[in-house]
Amino acid sequence: MIQPTSLAQLLASNPLADTHDAIVETLKVLLPGVNVVRHPGKVDIAELVQKTIVNAPGIGVGWSRVRPAMLADGSYSVAVEWTVYIVAEAKPIANRRVEKEAVAMAIGGQVLKILADFRTSTWGRTGVVPITSESPAPELKPLFTVRNESQGTVYYTVSWTQLIVDIGAGIFPQPAGTVDLENGAINWPAQQDIADMAPWIPGMEVDDA
Repeated sequence: MIQPTSLAQLLASNPLADTHDAIVETLKVLLPGVNVVRHPGKVDIAELVQKTIVNAPGIGVGWSRVRPAMLADGSYSVAVEWTVYIVAEAKPIANRRVEKEAVAMAIGGQVLKILADFRTSTWGRTGVVPITSESPAPELKPLFTVRNESQGTVYYTVSWTQLIVDIGAGIFPQPAGTVDLENGAINWPAQQDIADMAPWIPGMEVDDA
C-alpha cells in the first residue's frame, strides 16, 4: 500500500532526477571538447530560434516521456524516454573546415557507441537496465533540416528508452519463510503471511482423510 510521502522525502529520493544527472556527468567525461548540459525536458521552438539550448558544439540531455513498467516480479519500475539534443556549427579542425552536419553526426555517432556499451550505459547507477536487443533501438536523426547555408547551426537528436527498476514497493507480498525438511513444509512467521500470499498462489483443498 502506498504510504504518505512528503515533498521533501520525494525530492530526497528521486531516481529519475539522479539518473538524469548521472547521464550528464558521464557524457561530460566521455565527450571532452563538447559542452554538455542538463535540459529540463523537451526543447522549445523559442530555444531553437534564440540558440539558448547549449553553446556549439554541445548537447543538452533531456527527456520526453516516462511510463510505468511493471516487471514479472511485481516491482514498480519506469521506462524513461531520454533525448540528447545536439547543437553543431562548422568548425576548424586540424587546419581544415569541418561542416556542421559532419560535426553533429560525429557527436551523435559517439553517443550511440556509448549507449551500446553494456557497462557505461548504466551511468554508474544500480537499478538502471542496460540497453539490450529487446529495447527499442536508439536513434540518431536531424531535429529539422535547413538547406540554406546562411543557417549556421544544425540540431540533431539521439533518443533512447531505458528502464529504471525497483523504485517502488512491489505488488507481491515478500514474507520470508523457513524450510522444514523433516516434515516437507515451509514455515511462515505469521498466519497473516499466508493470508497475504493466498490471492497469488493457485491451489486446492486436499482432504486429509
